[in-house]
Amino acid sequence: MTGRVHRAGNALLNILLAFFILLLQSWIADGIKGDQLFPWLPGGALGAGDARFACWMLAMALLSLALAAWLYARRRTFLPVAVRRIGQPGRVEPHAVLVLALSRTAWHWQPERLTRASAEHPLPPQCPDALRAMDSLGERDKFAWEQLLRAIDVHRAGLQRIILVGSPGRDGSAASFPDCREMITHYFPQLDAARVELREASFEALDELLALYRRIIAEEAPRKREIMIDVTGGTKVLSVAAAMVTLEHPEIEFQYVETAGDKRVRTFNVIAGSAGGEGT
Repeated sequence: MTGRVHRAGNALLNILLAFFILLLQSWIADGIKGDQLFPWLPGGALGAGDARFACWMLAMALLSLALAAWLYARRRTFLPVAVRRIGQPGRVEPHAVLVLALSRTAWHWQPERLTRASAEHPLPPQCPDALRAMDSLGERDKFAWEQLLRAIDVHRAGLQRIILVGSPGRDGSAASFPDCREMITHYFPQLDAARVELREASFEALDELLALYRRIIAEEAPRKREIMIDVTGGTKVLSVAAAMVTLEHPEIEFQYVETAGDKRVRTFNVIAGSAGGEGT
C-alpha cells in the first residue's frame, strides 16, 4: 500500500511540474508576441511598455528552467523499474519453453568423454554425474556447455521446446549447434531433435537480439508465461537484450546460472513498478 501511495505521489508531482512548465512557457510566448499579460494583477495587465514586464519575463524564464531541471532530475520516477527475484536459488519452477545462448567451447563433447587437442576427460552416462565430472575441470579448463546443461536440467519436468541463440558465421557459435543438440537430446531423452532449435543473431547487435527475442515471444504468445530466457551464456550485450525484453513482458522471467560454488540457478523478473527493492 505504501508503495502505491509513493508511486501515485511521484506521478502527481511529475504532472504538476510538467503543467507549470507548459504554463510558464505559454505566458513567455505570449509576452514575446507582444500580448498583454496577467490582466488580473492589482496594477492591471502587463504590456511591453510596462517597467515590470521585463522583470516578469525574466522571472518566468528562470522559474521555467528551474522546474525543467527538477523534472529532469526526477526522470527515473517516470518509469521506475524493479527487479524481483523469484523463489529461492536452485529452486526453479519448470517452464515449457527455454531460450538460451549457445556459447563456443574448446572441448568436443562425446557421450563418454570430453576431448580437446591432446586432453581427454571421461564422462559418466547420466546427467547429474556428468555435471559433477564437468565441474571437476575447474575454472581454467571449464566446459562452457556445463552451464547450459544446468540451465536446462532445472526445467526437465516440464520442458517441451529449447531455442538456442547462436552467433552466425564460420567462427560463430551456431556452427557447433549439431554437437550441442546431440548432447542435449542425450541427457534429456524426452526431447527429440526437432524440439531443439537454432536461431542466429550477432551477439554484439542489441537491436538484432531484441528483434529475435521478440519474434520468439510472439511465436509462443498463447503460452507466454511458460517462456524462460536464460542469460548465462553469450556476451554482455545478449544478456542485456534478454533482460530488456522481459521488461516488455512482465509475465516472462529470466534466469542465470551461478558460475561458482554450487552453481545454482537464479530466476528474476524485471517489471515496471516501484524501484523500492528486490524481492526474495
